Amino acid sequence: MKRCIPIFLSLLGILTFGCHSNRENNEEIISKRYIHKYGYDVSKEEWESTGYPGQVITSLRNGITITSSYEDNFLHGPTTQTYPYSQTTESLSIYERGNLVKKTTYNLRGIPQKEEAFLSPSHIRTTRWYANGTPLSVEEHHNTELLEGEYFNKQNVAEYRVNKGSGTRIIRDQHEQIVAKEVIEYGYPTLRETFHPHGIPHIVTPLSGGKIHGVKKVYAPTGEPISKETYKLNVLDGPATYYQNGCRYLELNFKNGLKKGIERHYIDGETIVEETEWIDGVKHGPSIVYFDGMSKTRYFYNNALVSKEHYRELLQLEENIAIMNDRAKRIYE
Repeated sequence: MKRCIPIFLSLLGILTFGCHSNRENNEEIISKRYIHKYGYDVSKEEWESTGYPGQVITSLRNGITITSSYEDNFLHGPTTQTYPYSQTTESLSIYERGNLVKKTTYNLRGIPQKEEAFLSPSHIRTTRWYANGTPLSVEEHHNTELLEGEYFNKQNVAEYRVNKGSGTRIIRDQHEQIVAKEVIEYGYPTLRETFHPHGIPHIVTPLSGGKIHGVKKVYAPTGEPISKETYKLNVLDGPATYYQNGCRYLELNFKNGLKKGIERHYIDGETIVEETEWIDGVKHGPSIVYFDGMSKTRYFYNNALVSKEHYRELLQLEENIAIMNDRAKRIYE
């Protein structure tokens, strides 16, 4: 198993360098200097044929400068990229014989924002910082599984932790506000809660295997409910309720993503003004509208509006067909 790691890292370095080169081509190179580690310039041909140790300095038309360190034609040591038309470093990547082992990005003031340490092909430790340079979070992932995590406030005190794949993870935006909170179990989120500005809950989502599973709740910036929906592995399945100005105005049910059962419309969250029956995503049955103490009923059969008499005829026909099918089944059994 250990013998596979250097090969994978070499491929990672080659792929990274390849993408790096493509970006240079796309951005249009203005100039490229090849500098021996002793400080003198050499030609491109001599550089490529000898594998000198040193640096390649690339200037792009968009004002970005990329300085890459090489040894024996491998990326080896620091590679830096500046902000456009600036000497401020935007990113610093460290390579070992073509393998990317660490990458750090910085803001315009030169303060680190994010650092990724590639401990193995599948094991990455990621550190993030606040704008003032104090730690924001440290996480370790094995592929997509979150192994460990620490999440700090501005006083550098750990507020939340993930230990051995279990705990609470928080996510902050560029303004350092908490925008999401996740309950982690066995390395993956089982509940995700996002927030409006000022900390008001926005969306509460239960998860299973990365898919919505359970009752998803959505709230307005005022804290009033907008919707409650029941999901089964990303598919609507079960009761759903929708709100306007905090008052219930619609209730319905789903089965495997299709409407099934009675759909009800409300006024002021209490008074029913309409009821419609659904089967497998189509209107099928009576649809009743209530008004001024009275009601009016229409009938649907497979989404088609029919008269009451025709609806009863079709139901009787359905029943007769079911009886005949049942008799035929008994004969063949």
